[in-house]
Amino acid sequence: MNSLSEEISIQLKIYKRSYTEYTKCLIRGREIVIGGRPEEKVRQIFIYFLVNKSGLFPNEIDIKVESNNHDIEIYKTVKNKYFKPYHPPLMIVEVKREEENLHNHEEQIERYLKKSGSEIGVLYNYHEIIAYTKKDAVFTSDYLNSLKDIPPLILQNSNKLEKDILEFEKAVHGSFDSFIYLVKKYGEYKLNTISFRLKGEQLPVSGTFFESQDHQVNYLKNGKRRQSLNYQDFEKLVSIIY
Repeated sequence: MNSLSEEISIQLKIYKRSYTEYTKCLIRGREIVIGGRPEEKVRQIFIYFLVNKSGLFPNEIDIKVESNNHDIEIYKTVKNKYFKPYHPPLMIVEVKREEENLHNHEEQIERYLKKSGSEIGVLYNYHEIIAYTKKDAVFTSDYLNSLKDIPPLILQNSNKLEKDILEFEKAVHGSFDSFIYLVKKYGEYKLNTISFRLKGEQLPVSGTFFESQDHQVNYLKNGKRRQSLNYQDFEKLVSIIY
């Protein structure tokens, strides 16, 4: 493995102004200082891999930097503008300076994962990569050999969302069973607004706080009053938007 300095000189476009080193962040699209900021150098190496070598960006993943106090958040790319419910990040990455002991930050990454609802976290200091994955409500840690081990982890989590996309498409074509599945998962609170059409109605109905039992669904219409519908009333799902 090259040293961090060698890796930066190979991968990043570095330039100096007034004796300070700068580069352009591939995600934020703006000039950032990296001189005297060792963690930023590590972050830019990780971002460079995601953008140029992972094979996932931008078709499969979206990347956010310095979002929700996290160094890097990775999300599944939204391909249907009508299906945009809230999803926790597929992965949260915390970067540390290269000489930092990653084990000193295990509580930090697990706290971030629990608060966000994300199931995969990564600690990275250029020399070491530790991945934290959730199984049966418990996080386990494993050392990764290289950044090439990151994409399979991301895809592992991303594939879980494919079922919901398929169920959404079925509900758009009139499947009430798929509609029930989705309102149970995405409509319980005010977080997402679910819009759908009823038979005989010209305009779609929007609701939150959904409850379902057997073939009947209760919901709060337009944030004002409780309504109910059953499978005979349902025509099709229109959208689920955060």
